[in-house]
Amino acid sequence: MNLSGILQGGCDPAQFWNGVLQAAADDWRLRQCVALQVEEGSVKLFGESEGSNLRTAPPGVRKVIMGGVSELKDLEEGGLFWIIQPLEIIGSGMSFTLVTARETALAPDEQVHLKNFVESAVAAFSAQRKAEAAGKSLGEISRVVDLGLIIGESAHFGEAASRLCNELGTELSAMRVTLGWRKKGIMELISTNHGGRMRNDTETAGALARAMDEAAEQDCEVGIPSIKGAEINRQHKVFSEAHANCQIVSLPLRTAGQVHGAVTVEYPQGEAGMSQERIDALRVVLDLIGPQLVTLQEKSGWIGARVWRSVRRHFAGLLGYRHTGWKLAGLVLILGFGICCIVPMTHRVKAPFLLRTEASADLTSPFSGYIDTVKANVGDMVKKGQLLMTLDRRELTMQKTELKAERDRSVSDTRRYEAEGELSQMKLSQLAIEQADAKLQVIDYRLARTEIRAPFDGVIVEGDLKERLSSPTQVGEVLLRIVEITDTYGELQVDERDIHFLEQGMDGEMAFTSRPEDKFQVSLDTYEPVAVVKETGTYFRVRVTVTGSPEDWWRPGMSGVCKVDIGKRPIAWVYLHRTWEFVRIKLWF
Repeated sequence: MNLSGILQGGCDPAQFWNGVLQAAADDWRLRQCVALQVEEGSVKLFGESEGSNLRTAPPGVRKVIMGGVSELKDLEEGGLFWIIQPLEIIGSGMSFTLVTARETALAPDEQVHLKNFVESAVAAFSAQRKAEAAGKSLGEISRVVDLGLIIGESAHFGEAASRLCNELGTELSAMRVTLGWRKKGIMELISTNHGGRMRNDTETAGALARAMDEAAEQDCEVGIPSIKGAEINRQHKVFSEAHANCQIVSLPLRTAGQVHGAVTVEYPQGEAGMSQERIDALRVVLDLIGPQLVTLQEKSGWIGARVWRSVRRHFAGLLGYRHTGWKLAGLVLILGFGICCIVPMTHRVKAPFLLRTEASADLTSPFSGYIDTVKANVGDMVKKGQLLMTLDRRELTMQKTELKAERDRSVSDTRRYEAEGELSQMKLSQLAIEQADAKLQVIDYRLARTEIRAPFDGVIVEGDLKERLSSPTQVGEVLLRIVEITDTYGELQVDERDIHFLEQGMDGEMAFTSRPEDKFQVSLDTYEPVAVVKETGTYFRVRVTVTGSPEDWWRPGMSGVCKVDIGKRPIAWVYLHRTWEFVRIKLWF
C-alpha cells in the first residue's frame, strides 16, 4: 500500500484511479473495487480494479447504486459481501461512491481503514494537481505581464503589432505569427514575426485574412487540427491544405465584447503544435493586451483618419446589432413622436364653469314684523303666485280694528255737529274720517303684503326660514331668493394662456361635477375683457349658452368642467405647447 509510489507513477487521472483501486483490492483481498459518480441517472466511472465489472453485479446492488447513496450500505448478494459507501474529499468539493465486494465481510475497523486510504489518496492527488496547475499559472501570468509591459512601451500601433508577433513567435516556437486588424469590416494583415512590409494583395494574404475572419465571426478559437468549441473551420482547412498541411490556429482579439482583430499562429506539419493549455494561455494574453492595442490603433494615423474612425465607431454602436431592445424602443419613440407631429387631433380649451341665470329675485320684508308661517324651503321648485311664507297679521288686525272704531266715532261726531249747526267742528270731524280712511288703506296694504308669493316660476336658492319662525324681521331684509331655470348659462373661468384661442360662436361640451357622465352642448357667447386675478392665476370670465333645453335637476351655482373645441392641431403640439411656452418664457427667446 505504497501511496507515494502511486502518486509518482504518473499524472494521468485514469491511471491514478486504477492504481489506487488496485492497491486497495490487493491489500483488502477484494473481488471488485470500483469508484463512480451517479448524476441524474447516468453513471460516470472514475476507475476500477482488475476483474471488476459492475454489469455482473446482482440487480439489488445495481438498484442501490443507481438510486443514489447518502450513507453506507452493507449487502450480501450473489454469494459476495457488498459495501457501497459515499466518500467526499474535504476542501475539494469532490464526492463519489466506492463499491467493493469480497467473499467474506469486512470488519468495521477494516472498512474505516479502507475508507481513509482511498480518501487520503484522492485528496493527495487533487492537491498535487492543484500545485502543478498553480505553478503553470504563475509562469503564464509572468509571461503575460512581461508581454503587456513590452506592448505598453510601444509608441505607436505598428510598433506594438510588430513586438506582439515577434514575442509570440519566440514564446510559442511558431513558424509564423500574424496579426490582422479589421478595417471597414474587412480583415487586413498588419504585422508578422518575419518582419518586412505586409502585402494584402497576394493569394496567401487573402487566404490568411479569410481564416482570421472565420475566427472573428465565430468569436472563438479556430484551427487545424480542430479545436473544441469551433463549429466551422473550413477556411483554416483550405489554408492548411494549400500550405503543406500546416497546423494553424486563429484567435480573435476582442475588447468590450467587440472583435477588432485576430492573431494566427502557424506550425509546420509533424510538429507538436499548440496544446489546449497553450491556447487558453494565449487567450488570456490577447484579452489583456487587446485594450492597449485598440487604444494605440485609435491614436494612430493623421487627425482626419482618427476623427473618421471615432465617428464610425459611434455610429456602429448606434446602428449595430447590439442592444437591439433599447434601439427598437428608441426607434419606436422617434417614429411615434414624428407621427404625433403630423397626425392632427381636436384641441380643446378646458375651463371650470359655474351655472348662472339671468332672472333672479330677492324677496324682502315689506315692513318690520314677525315670521308667521313658511310654506317652501331652499331647493323647492315653485310656481308663479305660489304662497311662500306669511308674516304675523295680529298686530295689523288690531290696528285696523282700532282705526275703524275711531272712524265710526268721527262719523257720529260729524252728524252730531251738523245737527247742532257747528260747522267748524263738523269740518274737523270730516278731516278725522279722511285720516282714518288713509290709515286703513295703509293697514290693508300691509295686510296684503303679509303673504309673500313667488313672482315667477323658479327655484328657491337662499332663505332657510324654518328655524326662524316667530323671529322678527326688519324692513328690506332679504328673506328668500328665487332664480329662474329656463334662462341659464355657464360662466367659464378661462386661463389667460388660453383666452386668445377662443372666439364667439365656438362649440363645446360641459359636464357637471355631480354627474360627469352627462355631456351638454354649449356655444361660446362673450367674455369680459377685464381679467380676474386670483391666487391660482389670472382668468377671464367667458359666457357659454346651452344649446338644448335645461334639465330639471339643474340648479344655479352648480359647477363642472367645460371643453371648447378650437380646431385641429398636431397631437405633439396639443400636449407639448404649454411646455414649449414655459421654456420660451424662461429662456427668453
